[in-house]
Amino acid sequence: MHPALVRPIGVAAAALFALATPSLPAHTKSAADLASITQGMIEGHIQPSYLAFVEAANAQTTAMNALCEAPSEDALLVAQTEFKDLVVAWSAVEFIRFGPAREENRYERLFFWPDRNGRGLRQVQGVIGSEDETVTTQESLQGKSVALQGLPALEFVLFGTGSEGLATGEAAHRCAYGAAIAPSIADVAGELSDAWQGFEGYAGLMLAPGPDNPIYRTEGEAMQELLRAMSEQMEILNDAKLARVVGESLEEVRPRRASFWRADASFEAMAANVAAILSLNEAGQVGQFLPEQSRRFAGTLEFELNFAARIFNGLADQEGSVEEVLADETTYGQFAGADLPLSGAFRIVDQ
Repeated sequence: MHPALVRPIGVAAAALFALATPSLPAHTKSAADLASITQGMIEGHIQPSYLAFVEAANAQTTAMNALCEAPSEDALLVAQTEFKDLVVAWSAVEFIRFGPAREENRYERLFFWPDRNGRGLRQVQGVIGSEDETVTTQESLQGKSVALQGLPALEFVLFGTGSEGLATGEAAHRCAYGAAIAPSIADVAGELSDAWQGFEGYAGLMLAPGPDNPIYRTEGEAMQELLRAMSEQMEILNDAKLARVVGESLEEVRPRRASFWRADASFEAMAANVAAILSLNEAGQVGQFLPEQSRRFAGTLEFELNFAARIFNGLADQEGSVEEVLADETTYGQFAGADLPLSGAFRIVDQ
């Protein structure tokens, strides 16, 4: 691990989310406070972010259909641009790995990553190379391996080796495959969004805890689910998306381990992951429910997350591919340095 990936643990940081314990510490106002935080996170971030994900997936479907019907450089550029927008929209809800996302392999059908042994990539390359007709319709594709259906698969279609043929019409099978993936993503996005909208679905379970609720018995348990999801996202950001790429030095950097490196959307995705945690924190207004002496920890969390977001957004604005940006000593150092605010934010949320 890179030397910078070590940060002292602040024991007082735990005070930030102490109010989430089901037993309700004395300094909390009431169970209604916890419910208010959960409701704010759901209504202020989760529901609108899923709607945005659906919109981006539908736009991607439209762009893929247009590309296949009339191949051109411009049509390919539009489809690639829509993909990057789709990645950003997905990254805002990526942290939600519980509830409806766990049912019917929805999460894996959207994001089979990391593909540590390259198994998923080999499957995608195999169906393209063999021009397997069973992946060119949405109905048959949905019965296939999850690795063939989601965002990483569509990324390879649009940006991987041989994707230039999409602009000339020479890759008709590849295009048809991509045109089947896009609505499959849109369908799953729609299912997830529907499950969270209103209060009849999963949102209702989180907002109406009690003895008859099959998942959440108390307001604290519901809030803890969201805090765990935030914590897991920060850990994945630091360990899977940063440390696995950074290595121990510039000579050991592995940019192709980054998610969405082919689309040069790695930094945008990470920035959107961080922005999602910031949005949740703001939507829940956690700080206002803390005792006065502990409210500074809410400010510390916001500071660390904003610091990380500035790093990733700055890297996204650099000229060149992800590989080229991480081959430069200065920008490599900036990327490696993102572990400091990420580690700080993770420990605040986790503890």
